[in-house]
Amino acid sequence: MSRKGEATVFVGAVALLVVLTGYVLQVFLLRRTKFWPKSWATIHSADMEVMELDSKTDIMLPCFTFSYVVADKEYSGRFSLFTNGEEEGQSVAQQMVERKFEIRYNPKRPSAWYIPEKKMNGYEVEQKMGPHMENLAPED
Repeated sequence: MSRKGEATVFVGAVALLVVLTGYVLQVFLLRRTKFWPKSWATIHSADMEVMELDSKTDIMLPCFTFSYVVADKEYSGRFSLFTNGEEEGQSVAQQMVERKFEIRYNPKRPSAWYIPEKKMNGYEVEQKMGPHMENLAPED
């Protein structure tokens, strides 16, 4: 094998190792959330936003803003639901406003949260924390 071929294999192996390490770290962090305290959150608003599915495909997803209270202090976050198209997303978005749901929060840093439900209203919850290869969570 030539030097260029060896370098390509080495770079590919390092890239794969970095991706796998990141995935394992996400799974480890996710397991820790099982021991985090619970709180109730309320969805306050919903908007349709363009999310990048991959480098060639954009999709419209309903994105939600919610808040929760820990020790008399209010925190907020955002998540999206993976729906089947814009029309369905808009319908789900309207239904979800004012909905209450359970979250878990980091007791050392209450602004860090996790939604333990995998689905809401039958749609996959997309959030920042979790073992995913494509992150469809909205920006804060």
